[in-house]
Amino acid sequence: HVPQSEYPAGALAAAAYIASGARGMERGSVSMDRDAQGNDVPADMELLRMAVPRRVYTMSHCQYVADRLEWLYRHRELVGGLAFYEEPPVLRFFAGLMKPTKSDWGAALLEAFEKDFGTEC
Repeated sequence: HVPQSEYPAGALAAAAYIASGARGMERGSVSMDRDAQGNDVPADMELLRMAVPRRVYTMSHCQYVADRLEWLYRHRELVGGLAFYEEPPVLRFFAGLMKPTKSDWGAALLEAFEKDFGTEC
């Protein structure tokens, strides 16, 4: 439901981190360079890459993240878009800073998480 101009894969990466503490990598329009005129180049797909180093995480870690991503899916309507507020000319996906586009949806997501799981997670 997040428009491509508001970087849905980046928003999903932020939401997944809020819900699970697991970092993912946006692979979508945030990772694309702007064209010569400074316009966004939409990616063909908006994806979230979750990498799991096999010797670092246990099965219970993976199950925890899967459980939290399932919870996030059930609360997906709370996730909103993002916009750059600081964007370097190169490697914007690495060093750029983003903010919610319309509301502080991150706080609403955290509030729903705390309601379901408490604050001691």
